[in-house]
Amino acid sequence: MLIEYPASVVILAIDGDSVVTVRQRRAGAGGATVELPAGCLEPGEDALAAAVRELREECSLAASSWRELGEFWAAPDYSTEWVTAFVATGLRVQAGRPAPDEDIEVQRLALSAVPGALSDAVSVAAFGLWLADSR
Repeated sequence: MLIEYPASVVILAIDGDSVVTVRQRRAGAGGATVELPAGCLEPGEDALAAAVRELREECSLAASSWRELGEFWAAPDYSTEWVTAFVATGLRVQAGRPAPDEDIEVQRLALSAVPGALSDAVSVAAFGLWLADSR
């Protein structure tokens, strides 16, 4: 079965030596996961605009610097979701409004704790792209 899914973004938001993550319930995981902020593009929206919007909506943050890390398929065997990963720095608080159906807890993790804490493939892939890019 193929799942038609819109393109999406994932954001590695770095603030000094910490990373902004979100903890949220996921039905497929049977509980809460720790992920990087992420979300789908709205019709006609480009990836960077979606990333800016998602960081604001999910974490009430804005960033002064954005850089694309790369693109990849989320799960090409059964989904059409194409993901663009970004790193965001220069974070500052900016009022946002999460979607009413989202139950999100924003957390900051030490950069060194991130590899063992992330629990979804999209977040792990984005963090891996950043690691490869920063070496």
